[in-house]
Amino acid sequence: MNNDLSTFYIPKAKGYRKITTYKDRNGDLIKYHDKVNISLQKRLKQSIFAKAYIKKRSIVTNAKTHMYNDIFISMDIKDFFQSITHDRLINTLYYEINKNSVGHFTLEQCRDLVKSCSTGQRGIAIGLKPSPILANIYLKDFDGVLYGWLKKLDLDNVIYTRYADDMMVSYRSNSKDTVPINKEIISKVSELLKLSYLRLNASKTRIINLNISNHVRITGINIIKNDDNFRMLTVGRKQKDDLYYRSIGLFIKETKDDKWYLEAKKIQGMQSFILSVEGERYLNTYSKKMNIVINDLGFKNLKDLIDNLI
Repeated sequence: MNNDLSTFYIPKAKGYRKITTYKDRNGDLIKYHDKVNISLQKRLKQSIFAKAYIKKRSIVTNAKTHMYNDIFISMDIKDFFQSITHDRLINTLYYEINKNSVGHFTLEQCRDLVKSCSTGQRGIAIGLKPSPILANIYLKDFDGVLYGWLKKLDLDNVIYTRYADDMMVSYRSNSKDTVPINKEIISKVSELLKLSYLRLNASKTRIINLNISNHVRITGINIIKNDDNFRMLTVGRKQKDDLYYRSIGLFIKETKDDKWYLEAKKIQGMQSFILSVEGERYLNTYSKKMNIVINDLGFKNLKDLIDNLI
């Protein structure tokens, strides 16, 4: 265990996720990682299929990419960060960062960087600054090989994206028998992952057909369609209801202390995210009675209230 690091655990659907942080926010390790991260972002060419941890890419752009397909195969890499093999990562990083010109990083520097982001003989720590970009680079070759193979299937508008460990393949069915195609795709993904010493999480593999269902969820964003096949992105009702009740509850509080202002910032951040997905049409979610409560507080709608919290 690196003495400059500490770990804690946060609960998830099944079990816990191990998070690693810096003991000293002004220490040598975090300064080293800040410097390295700038260099990596400047010199590494990211996979065009990776949508996480990259500027101008997000869960929204990830979902939007698949918006007009109707067959979706959602897959998950089991214990992705923890399963990354150091030797493969070191060699891949060295190749990618020196591909266009030599002298950016030596093999020894690549080895030192990977070691500094690790708490054991295998895997990289979730929570350290270089870890996301290292994880993306680890699967850059996988991304390209998989998409090249998918293109050979001659499917209509086949699309592949990966958001960290969440993979999505989609295409238009055009009345084809999709069952054997889907099985072949899942089998190929599993086969290619094994070459990177990774495994598919079979329990999280899902196939959604929008010709049968009216929505599909991709990394927390819903693609929904109406009877005319018009597509929209939405965050879902639960998140918008949470925004409503937290906003009302905060507004009617009499004491405005530091916790109040922190909550207000969180609420405004939640609204900014929802606006990035749905725009102001999210306001149509709320019933007449819910809007009357907002009007009685002196605001025309929930957005007006939230915008005026601070």
